[in-house]
Amino acid sequence: MNKDKIIKIAFVGTSSTGKTTLLWEYKKKMSGNRSIVFVHEAARDFFKENPHITERFAKEIQGQVQSAVLAREQEAHNSGARVIICDRSVIDAVVYVRSTGDRKGAKELLEKVKFWIPTYTKFLLLNPVDVKYEKDEVRQEDENTRQAFHKAFLEFFKETRIPYELLSGSIEQRIKRVDRLIGMI
Repeated sequence: MNKDKIIKIAFVGTSSTGKTTLLWEYKKKMSGNRSIVFVHEAARDFFKENPHITERFAKEIQGQVQSAVLAREQEAHNSGARVIICDRSVIDAVVYVRSTGDRKGAKELLEKVKFWIPTYTKFLLLNPVDVKYEKDEVRQEDENTRQAFHKAFLEFFKETRIPYELLSGSIEQRIKRVDRLIGMI
């Protein structure tokens, strides 16, 4: 691993695909390692603090979520860590707005963070077919919506040509792949 280069992995995708599970697995695995920082999901915290919001995928709301994500990631970069693992990324808001049909709003959100996209080493799009869907106090979409969002992520990456990898398999298989990406510091 290049000593000057930060490795930054973002787990992205629709809800209930194992992003947070992977982040917590690495937090346990890397406990005490100061060269790694974890960026927790800002959207979950935002919607817990704002339960009254009904238009969760509107550009204005997702713009607020995106700003919170960016602030958390900037803090991680300022920490001096060599590895950053993110539960979601600044592009998630773009995809969610785009999936509502608001392509103009999605384009505006993408323009706002275009400068930040090169900070990611790898976007890992988690495959929903490997994880049972579970609703909770924040996650309220149905299975069809979940699949539509996954399709929107696939289309986004294809159209923007932003490199990504589809991460599939069991938690153990996913961990093995991420281990190879971060070089197990």
